[in-house]
Amino acid sequence: MVKIKTDNGNLHAKLELRRYFLRKYHMNCPPKIMDCCQGKGIIWKHLRQEFHIADYWGIDIKKKIGRLKIDSIRVLQQAGWPQNVIDIDTYGSPWKHWMAMLPNVQKPTTVFLTIGQWHRYMGTDRFILETLGLDKLAIPPGIVSRLDGLALTSLLTKAYDHDITLLEAVEAVSMGQVRYIGVRLEPSKNRQRGVLDIP
Repeated sequence: MVKIKTDNGNLHAKLELRRYFLRKYHMNCPPKIMDCCQGKGIIWKHLRQEFHIADYWGIDIKKKIGRLKIDSIRVLQQAGWPQNVIDIDTYGSPWKHWMAMLPNVQKPTTVFLTIGQWHRYMGTDRFILETLGLDKLAIPPGIVSRLDGLALTSLLTKAYDHDITLLEAVEAVSMGQVRYIGVRLEPSKNRQRGVLDIP
């Protein structure tokens, strides 16, 4: 995994990661954004001043005027969403979103994942434990808190289980426990035509 060097500001790290992918993959065809954890919308407010964005949809579970209040996991679980940039900037773990999204990726898609430190206080989520084959064991808390990094590659490469190639994964360097990952997904030609493999 390549790392992009950024300064100590978390907003700066998030913006630089997104700029990298927008410049590399979305300059010829303006992106359609699904901002899954919109919050105040600061990240994309900045980026919309720099890049031509074809469409922006902000979603959050917190109520706000002019925004659809819904759990974005429910949206990602549905087939047919038109967006080709999915931003999952959670306070905690993005893996439930990631796993919900993968079966429905049918076009080249850029995904941003924030792996927050908040979930460290709530315990490692089940996707990490399942990925490492430890979900049936009683793991001491001191060890559990260190498992997140070990599972990162395995969780990202779950894309291959859905006939999706992980073209590129980039991590923006930031201070503290939070990690910022950007990935570019390329589904197979069959998936892009909507012909999915049925076991």
